[in-house]
Amino acid sequence: MALLGAANSVHTRKWAVTLAERGHRVVVTSWVAADPIPGVDLRVAPYANSARRGSAGAVVRLVLTGWWMRREVRRTRPDVLHVHSLGMAGLFSLLIPRVGTRVVTPWGSELRVAARSKLRGSVVRAALRRADVVLPTSAAVTKELVDRYQVPVERTDTISWGVDDRFGEIRDDVRPDDVRRRHGIPLDATVLFSARSAGPVYRTEEILTAYDRAVAHRPDLHLVLLVGQRPAETSAAQAQRRCLDAAARLATARPGRVTVVDRTLTPVEVFTLMCASDVMISVPRWDQRSSTVLEAALAGCRLLLADLPAYHEMVSDGLTAEIVGEPLTDRLSEKLLTVRRSDAREQRQNRQFIETSESWSRQVGAVQRWYLALTGRQVATAVDTPA
Repeated sequence: MALLGAANSVHTRKWAVTLAERGHRVVVTSWVAADPIPGVDLRVAPYANSARRGSAGAVVRLVLTGWWMRREVRRTRPDVLHVHSLGMAGLFSLLIPRVGTRVVTPWGSELRVAARSKLRGSVVRAALRRADVVLPTSAAVTKELVDRYQVPVERTDTISWGVDDRFGEIRDDVRPDDVRRRHGIPLDATVLFSARSAGPVYRTEEILTAYDRAVAHRPDLHLVLLVGQRPAETSAAQAQRRCLDAAARLATARPGRVTVVDRTLTPVEVFTLMCASDVMISVPRWDQRSSTVLEAALAGCRLLLADLPAYHEMVSDGLTAEIVGEPLTDRLSEKLLTVRRSDAREQRQNRQFIETSESWSRQVGAVQRWYLALTGRQVATAVDTPA
């Protein structure tokens, strides 16, 4: 089988490794350069590190990458092509020939962006038309796919990505004070963890402003900002840079009260940092059933979440969290004035919710069943044939 996605994404890599461990031969086809993926055939477009500059160079690189992907998929001839995201992966998927079965998983805020852009909307619509099945992670997004994009309901299934099964065991062994020392976080602070990648999508600058207002009245607060994935696209990278510059200014203004984690952490390292935090903040402009939110719930954090359908859905299903309304900066700063870590009862409830309905192995099994139902046979081989 083939995964079409950004090879530097923790999600793409996690799916690829897990499927390979379950006996599939996995080929990851990526437009972004990345480190090798254990047990996986990683193929990166030769133009990923092209020196071309400017809009014309970007267009040339885009076209060349698209045709390279078309050739690679034709050569690989996978039983299943799984398109991971309706952003760049969705765009490239339009150039890929019809081979085997096609599965699409929308990510994050892609549909919200597409609703405001005719071009992005047309890409999403075309990519969805080519899919044999679409697998969003929240019922709210499934409804949007059916209502706005006319995807037949029988060609959709809502499958959460859940939480890595190992994290339940790791949680009991984490020593929060040791983790805080490693990151230079005060042991006696009330730690707020912005665990989503820094950038406008996750409203980093609003979080910084809200924190700055609150810490003036609560000197025990300490903000930990995770830089996260570095965007490959120039505009997104510049936007992230602006957010990080704002974080640097705040760290200077509030010495000892802000920690910016600017190196790439493994999923286990992120989870242990959650276990050492008191509160996790996730307030994007749009989202699905976020694995990051679910992981923080298992870690024992109090959750401050944006007022989004997918988050209300999780609360309805049994997650204990606080919803932060709009205007975000005002409402979040108010919450931060009184927020505390979840008590033992709330932590038990969230742990039970994760362990009974959100295990990663259970969700992977659901996706595999779709692969088998669509192909009618084991999806394990992808033999190269002449182009």
